[in-house]
Amino acid sequence: AVVVPLLPLVASSAHAQDTEAQRLDRGRFTFGSFPSELPLARSLLAEAVRNDSFPGLPRPRERALIAIAPDSRRFREWSGAGAPDWGAAIAIPDQHRIVMQGSGAGSGAGDPRAVLRHELAHLALHEALGDLPPRWFDEGYAGYAAGEWSRDEVLSANIGLVLHGIPASLDSLEDGFHGGATRASGAYALAYRAVSDLAALDPQRG
Repeated sequence: AVVVPLLPLVASSAHAQDTEAQRLDRGRFTFGSFPSELPLARSLLAEAVRNDSFPGLPRPRERALIAIAPDSRRFREWSGAGAPDWGAAIAIPDQHRIVMQGSGAGSGAGDPRAVLRHELAHLALHEALGDLPPRWFDEGYAGYAAGEWSRDEVLSANIGLVLHGIPASLDSLEDGFHGGATRASGAYALAYRAVSDLAALDPQRG
């Protein structure tokens, strides 16, 4: 994926407000946002600094750059061609970057703190293991690290198993992430369940 440079986020835009992009730095994190998103950026920055370790991984050392898009158009522009239409955020590990929707995101985007934690987990896993983890483990681990699945959502994954059966292979689970929002939602839940079950086998080294 190709992402617009973090700051200035959209220097070529005709909108006057786009020249007001601001940068927040603390610890290993840099946030870029427009004034409308600064309260959210400050809150997320404080949360990221406060909770900057991930289960089973060394504490990350690489800088993380987080751009908060003020609207859906710019979220799509900054995310690049590889981002799904229904996504609330995207991590680009090779660039140590995250692009996420701002305060104007719909209710379906979820809690922005959990969304950011999920994407930071992708960066942390990539820093530790590179491209080794398959997609199902990458997504399952990020969901596990973010603690983002409620009991109802895990139950919905179980109902999916009853209706559609267990995926024939991990490759089949991998394919689920490319089948549209509904199918991908089930794949995320199943990937989370797989990783959380693996972790439960050994709470110290799981």
